[in-house]
Amino acid sequence: MARVCLIVMWVIRGSGVLCDENGRPHTFANMPKSAIKLFAPPHHWLATHAIGLTDALELGLIYPYGQGYDSKTAKNLQFIEFGNLLSHMDEAAANHLSHAISLVRWQHEHQFCGVCGNKTVFHRHEYAKICTVCKHHAYPRIQPCVIVAIVRTDTPKPQLLLARHHKHKSGIFGLIAGFMEAGETVEMAIVREVQEEIGIRIKDIRYFGSQSWPYPSNLMLGFFAHYDGGDIVIDKQELAEADFFELNQLPPTPRAGSISHQLIRAVIEQFHHY
Repeated sequence: MARVCLIVMWVIRGSGVLCDENGRPHTFANMPKSAIKLFAPPHHWLATHAIGLTDALELGLIYPYGQGYDSKTAKNLQFIEFGNLLSHMDEAAANHLSHAISLVRWQHEHQFCGVCGNKTVFHRHEYAKICTVCKHHAYPRIQPCVIVAIVRTDTPKPQLLLARHHKHKSGIFGLIAGFMEAGETVEMAIVREVQEEIGIRIKDIRYFGSQSWPYPSNLMLGFFAHYDGGDIVIDKQELAEADFFELNQLPPTPRAGSISHQLIRAVIEQFHHY
């Protein structure tokens, strides 16, 4: 029997989705013309379309009330950030939500042509915005980022390099990560980011996996690497501190659901016998 998929819509704001009191993304049966059709959802309860907050307010689908929003059928709806929902979703659902967030942002940022400034319209059969005058096509942009777990094994016990960014006031330590630059290979980007942020040399770069990360439209490419020498010298504009930590003495690290957490857990599992 074919799986029945409801035609329902999410409301997106920034990198968050409007959720009910139970923390589940709230769905709307309304389907305005401004809604973006998404890929076929991997689960029947996921949305088939998405719309931005501004359009939802203008269409009267929701209205501000107190600290949140109400609709005709639900009260006290709140926006929850993508990162805060990861521990409550499987990978397929998280990727679908990232897809919706990225497309709504792309729709908002490409209402006008980047070449001549005239208005754009949707392509009928693919994700593209077409200029009504010069016919320039603008497609959703994906920004590749590298993230690397650096392991040191020339010590009595294996150690993992962790760093704390200035923005993490809560004391969370994470892995070295950064955007790829034009003309770089993935390996070049990893070596450059490590050198720029902590000044050490690495070797044996090995691919782990990837994750869609809508901040704003990133594709996180995860890797392992081994320490190959040098002293840690941090980029003080980027980092507050960085060091190698024994695996049973790690500081607070990113929550479950992120590729950073997955990489750290993979390192711990690989060296658990030490």
